[in-house]
Amino acid sequence: MELLFSKFTAAAHKHGLPKRFAQLGRASVAALGFLGTLITSLVGLLAACADTSEKDDDTTEGDLTGVYNFRTRKFDNGTDPYGWYEEDL
Repeated sequence: MELLFSKFTAAAHKHGLPKRFAQLGRASVAALGFLGTLITSLVGLLAACADTSEKDDDTTEGDLTGVYNFRTRKFDNGTDPYGWYEEDL
């Protein structure tokens, strides 16, 4: 970050910008760096909190009445037009 500050300050002085503009530019670079770090931390926090476990729907959870639909891997009333209800061998 210091390298970026020094490059910006050198460029500002080279182009004859007043000292106040150079300070404002350095503050802007610092604020953008802080916001980038904050956003990166928040994305990391959200990624760490994400539930990535796969739920096994065809276990003992849920409604076990009806006919087993092999397409959805759930029990239903047997009226799914795209489902199949007998195991393919």
